[in-house]
Amino acid sequence: TFPTLIDQMEAELVRLGLDREKIGIRMTGCPNGCVRPYQCDIGIVGRSGDKYTLFVGGNLIGSRLNFVLKDLVPMAEIVPTLLPLLEDYKNARLHLEGFGDYCQRMGAEKLRSMIEPIPV
Repeated sequence: TFPTLIDQMEAELVRLGLDREKIGIRMTGCPNGCVRPYQCDIGIVGRSGDKYTLFVGGNLIGSRLNFVLKDLVPMAEIVPTLLPLLEDYKNARLHLEGFGDYCQRMGAEKLRSMIEPIPV
C-alpha cells in the first residue's frame, strides 16, 4: 500500500541524508492520471494486480511531465528500483537541483541503464 511504500522511501531518504529534500511522489491505481502522477518527481501508476509503471522527471509545481523509467514493477521492488537513482542523485546533483530536474538532466536512457542488470 501507499503508506508502506512511503515509509520505506522515507527510511531510505534518511539513510542517504536526503530526508530534507522535497521529492514529490504520487501514486494511483488508475491510468487516467487523476492524482497527476505524470507531473511529479516520481509517479507510480498501477498496471496489473501488483505491478506498477514508474515515472520520473516531473517537478514539484507540475509544469513538466515525467517519463517512463520502468514498467510492470512489483510493489515490493519499487523502492529498490528507485534506490540507485536516489544514490546517484545524492552524489551527482547540481547545486539546488531537484530530483525531477536531475532525472531530466540525466535522461531516460542513462537512468534506465542504472537500474537494469548488465548483460553478460
